[in-house]
Amino acid sequence: MGKKHLFINLIAGLTLVGLMIALTGCGGGLPKEIKNRAKAIPGAIESHKSKVDKQKEKYNSLSQSSDFKSIKEFATKENWINKFQLAHAELDRAKTIYGKDLAPLVSKNRLESSPQVQQQILRIKKIIRNAEELSRYPFSRFSKIKDTIKNMSALNSKAIKNAGNIKQISSNLKNGAIAKAESDFPDLNQKINKKFSPLLNLERQSQDHLSVVAAEFNKHSSGSATTDYASFTDSSEALSVGYKEAIILKTNLNKDIKQLYTSYTKILKDMKEEYFVSIKRESWNENSDFYDPRFASFRRQVSPEAYEVLTSDKLDTIAAITAGFTGSKLKNNIGNLWKELKINPTEQWPGRSHNAASFFVEDAREAYFHKYLLEKNGETKETNWEQVDASFYDANIEFLGMAILSKPYGVFEKDRITQATPPGMAYVGNEKYGEWKKDNSGNSFWSWYGKYALFSMLFSPRPSYYGYNSWNGWNTGYRNRRPYFGKTQNGFQKYGTNGTSVKKSPRFQSTNFAKSGGFKSQRASVRGAGANLRGGGPKSKGK
Repeated sequence: MGKKHLFINLIAGLTLVGLMIALTGCGGGLPKEIKNRAKAIPGAIESHKSKVDKQKEKYNSLSQSSDFKSIKEFATKENWINKFQLAHAELDRAKTIYGKDLAPLVSKNRLESSPQVQQQILRIKKIIRNAEELSRYPFSRFSKIKDTIKNMSALNSKAIKNAGNIKQISSNLKNGAIAKAESDFPDLNQKINKKFSPLLNLERQSQDHLSVVAAEFNKHSSGSATTDYASFTDSSEALSVGYKEAIILKTNLNKDIKQLYTSYTKILKDMKEEYFVSIKRESWNENSDFYDPRFASFRRQVSPEAYEVLTSDKLDTIAAITAGFTGSKLKNNIGNLWKELKINPTEQWPGRSHNAASFFVEDAREAYFHKYLLEKNGETKETNWEQVDASFYDANIEFLGMAILSKPYGVFEKDRITQATPPGMAYVGNEKYGEWKKDNSGNSFWSWYGKYALFSMLFSPRPSYYGYNSWNGWNTGYRNRRPYFGKTQNGFQKYGTNGTSVKKSPRFQSTNFAKSGGFKSQRASVRGAGANLRGGGPKSKGK
């Protein structure tokens, strides 16, 4: 009996080991497609080594042809034959990386290693492509130089034209848009010149390339045996590429310069939150042995308080219809909130045979909206409601009545102000918008020019102005660093959702945010509550 018992235990142990191996192979290993791609790498490396050798043989044959004689000196000078050796070196490097970094990951066969495996596959394939390009280089270089010798006159004319075009583009910008911007915004000369420098450098390089082209073309025209057709090829190509690059630089530079002549402010005018739920009803015949449910859905917009209750992870069914001797009865589990949903329990009822049902929250969605006051170059307009995501809504909940985006004249787009500021404060100190004046007490305040007076009337029908001390505090300590809420003479916050300017302003007291109680409470805890919902209803006759 002892031997039999030992044998049974051995069989059971082997079965368990086999089961574990099978499970690991099915669920815990690398995906089959990734594993196959990785295992194909060694074969790909060897295949490309063979291709490189064939390319080398083809090149040796080419180097013996009559066409090669006129180009041989360039092949020797640039050591084209060495490209095949370099290609083999790259493939050897790929093989080493496979053995050191990829094969061990494949051998471990772990699902979580998939990203690393894919990364190493891409790394090795890039090296293989480099080897491929190296092995093709002698042939492409041969064709280019041969084409140059054949078409020297046409290429010379094209090179002269490209160099001229580059110089013309640079000159037009320098004497036009750049000169005007430097005159209009003298404080920005360093930044403007920095943006212009790539085109200026390109122009200098193009003249250097043109000198090479001219020198080699003159040698060619005189029948000189010392003509460097390789240098001519490189310089003429550089001029073709340079002209295309100059066009791109011109477009981008004009776009950047144009930014200096535009200003805008985006003020957060209003905010609102909306909450939606989909209530699903599952009905059935309680007296039937055959379960044949029917479903109906009711989508409703609800209050934040109702949303919080309805999306609670502790809530299973919100209401139920139960069958009885005297008929079916409705029982709800959410009290007065059921009335807010305005659901007729028997609406879309499937028929008399059904006498029971469960109501549950199938889906919940939150929606967040902003309304903005937009100012651009002194013209203003109010937007409609624009939906924003929850994170952006929360990030700006404190900034009602503030400029959440400002781009004054004389500022590049990339330097615009994204930290919340009192409306128009980013414009103060810029002579395009107004000027400093002194009141009867000798205190400096910013006086707006006509079309920018809206910034002094935003919170009250009576104009209010920014004092020098307030602006200077923002400009030196907050600009492009952090939001600035300012302070009243009594030390209270002046701007933003909790600021006295907004809370006392008739304009902002009439907003949706104020009317919905936003100044009194902010319901960040409600956001994301819909994620707590389970997928699907009670099932099994609601029991």
